[in-house]
Amino acid sequence: MSKTKYTPRGYQTHILEQVGEKEGTPLLLELDCGLGKRFITHQLVAKKYPNTRIIIIVHSSSSLAETIDYLMGEYGGLEDELGELSSRVPSGRRPRILQEKRVIVATPQVLAGMYKKDPSLLEPFEMVIINEVDTLIRRTSNRTAVVFPWPTLLMYLEGKWLIGMSGTLRDDHAVFNDEQVEIRRELDTLKQFLPGAELITMDDLYDTDVEEYLEPTFLTVSTVNDPKIRTISQVIDELIRNTRTDIMNELAEDDNLHLVDGDSRRVHLMLEKLPITEELKGRYTGLLMLRKYVYAMPPKTFLRMFHGDYLTHYFNVSELRRILPNISSKTTRVLKIALKYKKTVVLTSYLEMVSQTKDVLEKAGLKVLTITGETRDKGDVLKTFREDNEVQVLVMSPVGERDLDIPQAEVMVVCDTINTSKTMYQKFKRTRGGLVMLLAYSGTSEIRKVNRLMTRILDRYPWSTSIVESQSEHLG
Repeated sequence: MSKTKYTPRGYQTHILEQVGEKEGTPLLLELDCGLGKRFITHQLVAKKYPNTRIIIIVHSSSSLAETIDYLMGEYGGLEDELGELSSRVPSGRRPRILQEKRVIVATPQVLAGMYKKDPSLLEPFEMVIINEVDTLIRRTSNRTAVVFPWPTLLMYLEGKWLIGMSGTLRDDHAVFNDEQVEIRRELDTLKQFLPGAELITMDDLYDTDVEEYLEPTFLTVSTVNDPKIRTISQVIDELIRNTRTDIMNELAEDDNLHLVDGDSRRVHLMLEKLPITEELKGRYTGLLMLRKYVYAMPPKTFLRMFHGDYLTHYFNVSELRRILPNISSKTTRVLKIALKYKKTVVLTSYLEMVSQTKDVLEKAGLKVLTITGETRDKGDVLKTFREDNEVQVLVMSPVGERDLDIPQAEVMVVCDTINTSKTMYQKFKRTRGGLVMLLAYSGTSEIRKVNRLMTRILDRYPWSTSIVESQSEHLG
């Protein structure tokens, strides 16, 4: 089979030259989604360092399979030199693969396990490429800032040339120090664990041709008007504010305000560690989850969470059950949007919303596919959505967003958002540019949350995101 002939783009050549100039120095490479991190990896292992023994560490089994397929199939040049170290390889065969293959693609858990059994197996390898290096970092870290098994794995890899790659190196995470919480840049933590690491960021590529290949993502808020949801959310917002005030007062009484540095926004980050009553902790956590359910679930589903004396004091649940509709207003909005486009991707956090969206859209005559954590043939479903012109909508729960590329979609509809800007940005980029509509209930705290998220994304990823005018109830 003849392999694809490919001339590196200018920015890719620049990156490869920079890597060559910094040979032996730990590197952190930021390269946005769709700009060819796998191609850079291929060029390093097959062209630039064809005689070097290299380990490529990927964050998941699905990413491993795709990386193997890419390195073997897309451009070639590795053939018999490539080996795989993952849970799908029998443990008895793993030592021989490490001994016989020049380039190994591995998951961190299996690699750490192999080192523990026989450290000498890793000695001949000189270079380690860490794919999606930002996944090393804990969102909220307690004893260690990096996830298992990286604390020990990084020790095992000491002395080797480490190159970490990621599409995003610009987020924050929470680190607990001496009972306080510190909001720290992920990049600072990565540099701590890769001492002496030098950076190659998107900012360094502006003098190249990179802008020719950037696929802009246009973000817009699509406000959903639902007076009943608005009323419910306003009551929950008030209860959350009151509970947070109670927490701050309890901290102040015992002279413990320093634990949150006087900042009530840090309460949720330190909640488990705070010296306050369990009742307050449980109430605060429960209210935050309840608000999330109200914004993200069908009404009859989230009403199941309205129980206990505290909530029934503020809500007449039987009356709510009577007046709330079965179909979420957001589901109705998704239908309106999907009818306007040939290919729509819908992201939603809960299986109940996936199911309701599929049912409503199919009743309207649309052909719909779904991907959830229960989907075994994820690749087949994606292939059908991409290639079958009759399939108009793909509805997904949060599963493997980093590993999915769906450029065929004309629009992505995000039914509910989370606060982590990097995670949301990675979801947005799965369609490789185009329009992303964020649904939010008008007149609620969800609007403020979505606007904060868009501002952070625009600030951190200015090269490929723009905000367009919000779309209201009437899509016209």
